[in-house]
Amino acid sequence: MLLGHFEMAETGDLPNGNLEYNLGNSGGGFDKIRFIHPASDQYLDVSDEEIDTGIELNKTGDGRPKINISIPCYGGGMSYGSTALPVMVGRARAAQQLNTMTCTGEGGYPPELLPYKDHVITQVATGLFGVREETIQQCPIMEFKYAQGAKPGLGGHLLGEKVTEAVAAMRETVVGSSLFSPFPFHSVYSVEDHKKHVDWMKEINTRVLCSVKVSTPTDVDMVAVGAYYAGAHIIHIDGSYGGTGAAPDIAKKNIAMPIEYAIPKVHKFLVEEEARDKITLIASGGIRNAMDVAKAIALGADGVVIGTAEIVAVECVRCGNCESGRGCARGIASTDPELGYMISEEYAQQRIVNMYMAWRKQWCEILRGFGMRSIKELVGRTDLLVHLDYLEEEARAKYQPAPDYKMTL
Repeated sequence: MLLGHFEMAETGDLPNGNLEYNLGNSGGGFDKIRFIHPASDQYLDVSDEEIDTGIELNKTGDGRPKINISIPCYGGGMSYGSTALPVMVGRARAAQQLNTMTCTGEGGYPPELLPYKDHVITQVATGLFGVREETIQQCPIMEFKYAQGAKPGLGGHLLGEKVTEAVAAMRETVVGSSLFSPFPFHSVYSVEDHKKHVDWMKEINTRVLCSVKVSTPTDVDMVAVGAYYAGAHIIHIDGSYGGTGAAPDIAKKNIAMPIEYAIPKVHKFLVEEEARDKITLIASGGIRNAMDVAKAIALGADGVVIGTAEIVAVECVRCGNCESGRGCARGIASTDPELGYMISEEYAQQRIVNMYMAWRKQWCEILRGFGMRSIKELVGRTDLLVHLDYLEEEARAKYQPAPDYKMTL
């Protein structure tokens, strides 16, 4: 899968040859979920340009901007301090070129992002690092991060060796001091408290859309409905198996609900509450490739947030040293003044754009196969999915990867 993403990021096209890039080695999760084989008479003979892969981020009809993005993905929060500045800016440049979004994470808003501000989500997390009124005023979307699926109940953390002089200045803290975000917001213990947060942001910026990022506890469906009634435009549910090498395995593999279980649970409850068409459901946490994106949408999400796959496109080798100031082999997650500039903004931008363009080709092929012209038609179509664990051995064999992996649904 890594090699496949490297090639897509290099060429903007799908890999050639016998390279399996749609499935990983997880032994479960999205790797056990497959699309059914579509009937031949369903196939829609249209070009990629005629297929709509865009999604709407404001369904509430509240008079605030109807922000539409051209692909069903946007970039997850990777803060100033967690990634190198050129990578952060490169992600913003890619978001602008693709007409989508990227997120600042909880480390503040570097001025280098201002030229791309219409495509940058500002994150407000429990530590309030770098949160300033002017950044809320200039962003199209702000995101309250209540919890991460990779480490629910722990809050964010940035170890001392990554807190350089520049990072400390942005976060208004001390050089070399480890930074831990508290859990939870100590001003929010109810939906009513949360509504005060949302109202606060809407007063600061009368055009901003509000996103709420939460982990996936067993009552995540109730949390989602509460966010809707509090006035949120986007509910972003973050399942386990997300995060980079900075998230501890003991947390991300044992606490939150896997995202493939959380999505249909939330989707179904929002439908029952007659709220599904009034809020955008975004999912993240272990969504690794174009096929995972399509499966998440078929399970009930409108779109997804992508984090790790974007840095893999920039040649992350998944060594797991993200928490170290100089440990990143590619300089992607380094705050070191020298290593952090190994990758240029332009290089990061082009490789991320290339990856998403290759992904779009896969989405178009999936939609054509099922006779669909828009990715919105795929939302909640669980009837198009099968789970290998619930199939007889003979039926399961039909869904094993074929030699031509590019055409395997």
